[in-house]
This record gives sequence, structure tokens and C-alpha cells, in this order.
Amino acid sequence: MAASPATARAETGVTLSLRILPIAFVNFCTYLGVGLPLAVLPGFVIDRLGYGLVLAGLAVSIQFLTTVLSRPFVGRMSDRIGSRRTVLIGTGCALVSGLAMVATGLLGALPPGPLFAVLLVSRLVMGVAESCSGTATITWNIARLGQQHAARVMSWGGVAAYGAIAAGAPLGAALFAAGGLTLVGIAAVAAAATGLAIALLHAPARHIAGPGTAMGRTAGVVLPYGVALMLGAVGFGAVASFASLLFVANGWPGASLMITVFGAFFAGGRVVLGGAIDRLGGRRVAVLSLAAEAAGLAAIWLAPVPALALAGAAVAGTGFGLVFPALGVEMLRHFPGSSRGAALGVYTVFLDAALVVTGPLAGLLVPLVGQAGIFAASGAAALLGMGVAAATRRLAPAGRAPAAKR
Repeated sequence: MAASPATARAETGVTLSLRILPIAFVNFCTYLGVGLPLAVLPGFVIDRLGYGLVLAGLAVSIQFLTTVLSRPFVGRMSDRIGSRRTVLIGTGCALVSGLAMVATGLLGALPPGPLFAVLLVSRLVMGVAESCSGTATITWNIARLGQQHAARVMSWGGVAAYGAIAAGAPLGAALFAAGGLTLVGIAAVAAAATGLAIALLHAPARHIAGPGTAMGRTAGVVLPYGVALMLGAVGFGAVASFASLLFVANGWPGASLMITVFGAFFAGGRVVLGGAIDRLGGRRVAVLSLAAEAAGLAAIWLAPVPALALAGAAVAGTGFGLVFPALGVEMLRHFPGSSRGAALGVYTVFLDAALVVTGPLAGLLVPLVGQAGIFAASGAAALLGMGVAAATRRLAPAGRAPAAKR
């Protein structure tokens, strides 16, 4: 008996996901190295090295600075030398970062200054690793499976990255309690080595030769899509920075629940609803997703009880989960395969920038609008992003690449 069309589509989707997952798991391994030390580094810098809050914050944030700065260059490198080679460089950097963390733990007799320097080297190198892996695993999978599957590839890439960070932070805290920074570093080395081994076992995809698009032209084409993404990411940053504080301010139990719910629906929405991008088109899904995110953030703002705030987090997480792949698919239509990595690198910078600046800027607004008001402002940003996403339909026709550099 022949399978129904629905069954055939489901089987195709499962088969496609299984082909995506190995390279996406490489990204998971790299981002696990990002997440493992996040919860323990501030305490190590303050309690073990004796430094203050500023240097403790620097130990965490300096990685994200190098990630933001290196993304456009890593994307171009992926176009020039191939995605697989770029992934191998990234996993190699993650391995070096983990070894430096192990050294920091083992060299405990050294003065605080040298130990802090080694720790900063670990973080700087990890920033490059994150940049290489986050961009090149996506371009590698797109090259392996075809541009028509870009939405599903980007969806799984995000699930791998944020899932690894979510899993890495509590795991790192448990390992630190059991064996200090040395054990955290060993786990990071093991994760990087696993990712490196998987990458080596997979053949490179066909490299698309051709002139790259000039960086200025690339940034100009990416700009509206990146701005819409950045405005949507403000809500993500607000939940990450202020969800727990909102619960505490209202006297509600379970201060970490909103972050957990947002993250779970973010990942689940990408897996379950990612196929809608292929059916409805990236622009339409982006507009609907940003509207859903705005509605969820408004529910958090107005919530009189924690259950409504959690429901709002679920809606907002589901909405934001689809924004990156939906806008990314539309953005990539304007670039040839030989410029795909550079375009993705610039595009992702907007997400990084939003997450870096949202916390401090929202902190300045809290005295004016209160804890709940931050979510109203974030919802307004998502609505503005929805308008920007809708306006991208006036851009050059899909598939029309910008002029290549001479």
C-alpha cells in the first residue's frame, strides 16, 4: 500500500533532519564549550583570583566581543577556503580554549595576574571558535543539502547552539563544584575533541567558486534583514536579563522558570514549525513570528499572575525562534553561493549586537518604566521589527545577487 502524501513528507522531513544533525551536533559541541564556564567564571575571578566585579564581567564578556568582531571575517573565510576547513579551525580553537582553561585550573600556585591572562586567552580564542562554528556549520550543511533546505538548516543550527549553552551552564556549575576549573576545562576539551572528530569524518561539500560580493555591498543588502532580527532579539535579551528580576519584584516563586519556558518553546518552535518557512515564505513567517513575540511580551508586561507571564514567555519564545531562519532565508536569496558565508556572518552580527546591548540599555530604563515596563518596550521593538520585515518585500527580486567586486 502506497504511503500517503503526508506520510511521505514526514519521512522526507525526518530523513532530512538526520542528514543535518551530524554537522549541527558539531556546533552543539563547540557551544557546549561556550556554556560550560559561564556560570562559574565570575565566582572564580572574584573568589579565587581576588578581583572585583569589573574584571569578573570582563572574563565573561570579552569572548562575545571577539565573536562579534570576527563574524564578518570568518564568513568571508568560509567562502574562500570552504566551510569544512573553517569548522575545523573553529573546533581547533575550542580545543585550545579548553586546554587553556585546564591550565588555569592546574597552575593555581601562580599569582592572580598570569592566571587571569591565561583565562582571558581562553575566552578570546573561544570567541573565534564560536564565530567559526556558528557560521560555517550552517554554510556547510546548506552546501551539502541545497539552498532549498536553508530554513531547516538554520533552525537546527540555532537549536544546537542555544541548547548547548542551556545545558552547559548547569553542567559547568556541577563540574566546578566537583573538581574546580580544571574539570570544567577537561569537559570543554572533550566536547571540542568530539566535534573535531565528527567534522573530520564528514567529507567537504562542493566548494562554490566565484567572485565574492564586496563587504560594503554585502552589509548594505543584509542591513534591513539584520535590523529586523536585532529588533526581535531585544525581547530575547530582555527575558534573559530581567525575567528572574520580574518574578522576584512581584514576589512570585520560581524565578528561573520564565527563562526555561522561553528557551524550551524557542527550540520546540523551531523544530515543529520550521517547515512553515518553506510553505509560507520567510518574509511572511518573520512578520507573523514577530507579531507573536510582541503579543507574548505584552502578556508578560500585563501579567497579574505568574501563570500568565509564563504563557507569554511561551508565545514569545515560539515567535522569536523562527525569526532568525525566516529572515535569513530571505536574505540569502540576494547572494550567490560564493558569498553565502560572508552574508551570514554580517547577518549574525545584528543578533550578537542586540544581545550585548539590551541588558545595559534596559537597565537604564528600569528606573523610568519598572521591571514590567521593559517587556512593553521589548514588545514595541518587536512590532517595529515586524514593520521592517514586511518592508523587505520592496527590495530586489529574490535570487538577484548584488554586483560582485571586481
